[in-house]
Amino acid sequence: MLILLLLSLISISIIYYAPHSPFENLSLLDAYDVFYHQFILNQFSFANHTMWEIIAQIVLPTFELAILAIICSIMIGFPIGIFAGLTHSNKTNHFIKFVCLVLYASPIIWLAVLVMFMLSTDWIFTRNTSYQPIANSLSLLDVALTPSIDKLTILMNEIKHLLIPVMILTIQPCIITIQLVSQRVNVTAHQNYIKVASIRENSSLKVLFRHLLPNAIPKTIPQLTYNITTLLFSTMAIEILLNRSGLGTWLFWAFHQQDYTIIAVAIFSCGALVSLLTLLSEIIVVMVYPVQSRALYE
Repeated sequence: MLILLLLSLISISIIYYAPHSPFENLSLLDAYDVFYHQFILNQFSFANHTMWEIIAQIVLPTFELAILAIICSIMIGFPIGIFAGLTHSNKTNHFIKFVCLVLYASPIIWLAVLVMFMLSTDWIFTRNTSYQPIANSLSLLDVALTPSIDKLTILMNEIKHLLIPVMILTIQPCIITIQLVSQRVNVTAHQNYIKVASIRENSSLKVLFRHLLPNAIPKTIPQLTYNITTLLFSTMAIEILLNRSGLGTWLFWAFHQQDYTIIAVAIFSCGALVSLLTLLSEIIVVMVYPVQSRALYE
């Protein structure tokens, strides 16, 4: 709650201290009360769209892109990280670390340009011919919930346009996932209770799935959530580069139009999402790895 309060104060300060502010005749506290009262009651409008419509149709595709990148990084990074943590080959570990360091040190924009250069030039990278924001952009959730005769074709078309940005955004979270998981698995594998379990169990797979992974993986989840903020802003940068309709393009357009209301709402929305995902990760850790059972192993 304290983080959300600070974010709300920063958001209203952007509007309050901006040139020609609509709240220049009010105090900061009065402007805070009026702004969020109108925001909650959905009294703002922009380009014939209410603020909640903009959030649902612009912010949702950005969040969807970031969540897809997180899912892909988990699906790729966890198996590679577990393999790197369990393998005893120094050459394999050094090769994985070298590739991770090179990719992690590369700027996200450079990786995006490299991926676009390596793929076919006939691929349609952009959705719009200008940076004018569009408030009716579709997300996979919109396509799934909208009744349509040709829903499969629309869904495949949306997935086609998601492949390139998801591929680019998956690189750095996947590297961080590999590093965290491999380190945690390697440390856990050398604990005494794992050595005892390997003697008692007949199968190494039982040791892996019953003892090692349930104790190693939950500890990496809170650390992985720290990268959500970086991933979210990387998503906005990729949207601007690929000219995708989303929060990044809207912020880019609002900055040039000096529309500080959209900038303030975007900052508050991003901060609220990061706080929510961090809270959910901590809840998942408590559910999977309860506090009262930790004393049995640590």
